[in-house]
Amino acid sequence: MKVDATRPVPDAPGGELERCLRDPGYTPPRRALGALIAGLAGLGEEEAKAVERALARAGAPAVDALLEAFGSEPREPALLRFCERLASETRDRRLFEPLVAALSAPQPHCPKLAARALGKLQDERAEEPLLAALGRAADGPERKSIIDALGALGSERSLKALELVTAGDADLLRRVKRASLSIERRRVRELPAQISFDAPLEAPWTIELSCRAGLSGVLASELGGSFAPSVHGPGAVRLEHRGTLGELLAARTALELACVVPLVSGASDPAERIAEALTRPATLSIFERWTRGLPRFRIAWTASGHRRSLTWAVASAVRRRETALLNDSRQALWTVRAAPDASGELRLVPRLDPDPRFAYRLGAVRAASHPTVAAALARVAAARGDDVVWDPFVGSGLELAELARLGSVRELWGSDLDAGALEVARANLAAAGVAGVRLRQADALAWAPDGVSLIVTNPPMGRRLARDGSLDALLTGFVRHAARVLRPGGRLVWLSPLAAKTERAAREAGLAVTLGPDVDMGGFTAKLQTIRRV
Repeated sequence: MKVDATRPVPDAPGGELERCLRDPGYTPPRRALGALIAGLAGLGEEEAKAVERALARAGAPAVDALLEAFGSEPREPALLRFCERLASETRDRRLFEPLVAALSAPQPHCPKLAARALGKLQDERAEEPLLAALGRAADGPERKSIIDALGALGSERSLKALELVTAGDADLLRRVKRASLSIERRRVRELPAQISFDAPLEAPWTIELSCRAGLSGVLASELGGSFAPSVHGPGAVRLEHRGTLGELLAARTALELACVVPLVSGASDPAERIAEALTRPATLSIFERWTRGLPRFRIAWTASGHRRSLTWAVASAVRRRETALLNDSRQALWTVRAAPDASGELRLVPRLDPDPRFAYRLGAVRAASHPTVAAALARVAAARGDDVVWDPFVGSGLELAELARLGSVRELWGSDLDAGALEVARANLAAAGVAGVRLRQADALAWAPDGVSLIVTNPPMGRRLARDGSLDALLTGFVRHAARVLRPGGRLVWLSPLAAKTERAAREAGLAVTLGPDVDMGGFTAKLQTIRRV
């Protein structure tokens, strides 16, 4: 990028202006800052942006130079535009006084630029002068910038002032709504709120529990007859429920649960249809029962792409209907899953973070099992009281922890080549209250506990192992090892990403194989296999 030679632009010592324009990562020295700032007014828009980026990297010294350039009253728009960037990147409170002075400057654009910079500065002292400026500003860019700044830092006083702004063009009124929502979100973040696990719903409601694709049958079996679940696809189960959220957390194989809210035809505007569904009395009762404090939600669109304007439209439409429900993307307790065209159904998903089901999971290791997958393997394994259980790729110990929750066994063993993984597993198992488990650093292909009758494991499936060919040798080699060490009637329950090869190896070793579903492992599938020594 070159400076227009027809314009007289003062360069800094040593050609620093040219370096700022040429090198996007350049930080000018302190001695050049004043001249560079003085030259901003003579630059074109793109050139000015490049120099501002370079100046801002200087930090506090750039603020010193800018304050000196301001003089007694900041009235130069180019300097105020740079001040907005500095305010955003440094939050230096020394900029406050000159920006407040610029709010009253008679020069065109100065009040607008000062308001924008005060909004970026995030200094709570700016609310009073901004409110005063709002009272004297005419409709136009200046007023819009003041409203945006109040949305960024205003309090209850600003909210009341914005409620009085009822006239103006459509863009101004849209900014008023957006600023009001921003202020409300900040107020709500200061109030305590959390998901409630012990309050029953007012009426029966359709609940959808999702799981890894392929495990919906296991999830339905886990929920049992008392919930009367029905499989709703390879990765979902549905049921009718009037009880507490805590009761549903008995489903340890579920990834998340959602209250299903039907969308009705009516308004052609998708935002209005979604807002109508969220603010029905029956829907609000879900939020109220399963939230302690003010319910906050975020929208997660089911189709890819950013839809900020649609999100704002939904938030505004909800606010018009119900003030006790607030959109807050940063501290939401609920996620609302919706299609951008408002077709189908809404899903209201309470945030389980941290998930109380797996509070014992103090640590994790690379490529470790997801706890819901570990819970599914433990359930399929159906351990008996006389079993000697072994996880040869114990990792973080989740399979053993989940299996121990289902009942006692004679012995619990875990082994891994990685000593660090064994330490993580030891901590997790202790936190889960699993006593008497024996952990050993050992090669899964060369060692086994005496008398093992049940092997439950989620073996390594890493892409490196698949690329170098060692995954095939590891998995088929372990099947042959299991055939030697399992006692008669013993079984191996695992997920195999090379199902045909491990099945063939098992049958060649005289083992019986029962094939389960293909399970989504995030980018690939693995077959749930139960392999028995007859």
